Amino acid sequence: MSHARSIDPILLIGSLILVAALSTWIVPAGRYQRAPNPNTGLTMVVPGSYERVPARPVGPWGVLLSIPEGLVSAATVIFYVFLAGGALTVIESTGAIGNTLDVVVGTFGDRPRLVLLMVATLFLVGGASYAMYDEILALIPVLCVLMRRLGFDNEMALGVSLGTASVAACFSPFNTFHLGISQPMAELPLFSGFAFRLTVFVLAVAVWFGYLLWRARRTRVQPPEAPCGTEASGAGRARWRGRDIAVLLIFNAGMASLVAGAVFAKWELIQFSAVFVGVGFAAGLVGGLGWHRTAQQYAEGFRRLAFAAILVGFARAISVVLDHGAVLDTIALALFGPLQAMPHLGAAVMLFVSESLISLPMPSDSGKAMITLPVMIPLADLLGLSRQLVVNAYTFSGLISSLVTPAAGSLLAMLALADVPYSRWLRFVAIPVGLLSLLAAAAMAAGAYVGIR
Repeated sequence: MSHARSIDPILLIGSLILVAALSTWIVPAGRYQRAPNPNTGLTMVVPGSYERVPARPVGPWGVLLSIPEGLVSAATVIFYVFLAGGALTVIESTGAIGNTLDVVVGTFGDRPRLVLLMVATLFLVGGASYAMYDEILALIPVLCVLMRRLGFDNEMALGVSLGTASVAACFSPFNTFHLGISQPMAELPLFSGFAFRLTVFVLAVAVWFGYLLWRARRTRVQPPEAPCGTEASGAGRARWRGRDIAVLLIFNAGMASLVAGAVFAKWELIQFSAVFVGVGFAAGLVGGLGWHRTAQQYAEGFRRLAFAAILVGFARAISVVLDHGAVLDTIALALFGPLQAMPHLGAAVMLFVSESLISLPMPSDSGKAMITLPVMIPLADLLGLSRQLVVNAYTFSGLISSLVTPAAGSLLAMLALADVPYSRWLRFVAIPVGLLSLLAAAAMAAGAYVGIR
């Protein structure tokens, strides 16, 4: 059983690496010139500078090299997974999490859908404010335990966390990450177009929460009487110890510092990792583990998260192959070039469709922005479309890059941690992603029709 869980994502990623390598033999190689933007300091493509370059097909040796190169490229994410996972394992070993889950279930066990909404709201805030995503990795095991205690499956743990944060980030009118990248590049005031995006955001969140509640009603089973892997003695007799409360205060202070750091100090994963190192050791000592057991539990956390962390680097190898083969810019040109011949409303919708398609091989939101936005912005000007629509197409396409594409290493890592096969996850998100994509397309058409600015 364990072997099947491990080999499935590895085979999936390996197949995608081979497909990417094959594309370098078929797709013509080409490059846009790149230059730093004096306003943002970001390096991006120069519009209209695309030119063919000598073919650079990736052979068997290049495929093998792409894997260690992908691991090096994804080092920041990989080390975050290890350090955050180690800290969460330390906190779990103090018993604070197990006792807290029992208190929650004992208090709200007869209202499980209320718990779903409470947990989802936390991730809604993180996703809407700073595009919370990789940070969710370390929390997946804890959420799976909570969902099972409430009678839900592990897909629901992913839905309330990964799904909610991703949907919120895609449609948020105040996302400091996505809008902080895209609106300055489009020479738009930060958070402009707020009212239009807020309307779409409310509709999108209603669709997603409605789907979670609908599925919760259909799939919930009677939860087991005793928790698995916790130290509590039962929901009815659950109570916190003083050290549990202290550990939770440390953990929540760490989470609050992550949100504040991301929003106000532009923290990235390296700062988040440092916070988790401090939180883990402080929680272990306050929770009564002592230095020796705290270090042991950190090591246990590294062991638990090793496979998920490595998946992130393996998936990054796909982008490495496409970059070495110089075909990604050619793919972008092929997707956006034909829009010039389309009618006004159709071109607006196809901006979103094309951006979503390029999210399949290019799930990195920052990397995608550097490639596609400089191409789309002058194209929108040529077509008489608002630059806000370009920003919306970019942010809405996060539905694919966050929730669908198997090239997203963090997505596959979370699926592995939750023991949810990729095919089963696709069945879980098919309905809501389909509905939200229709909403995004309708919003693009409506924005073009009313001429949002």
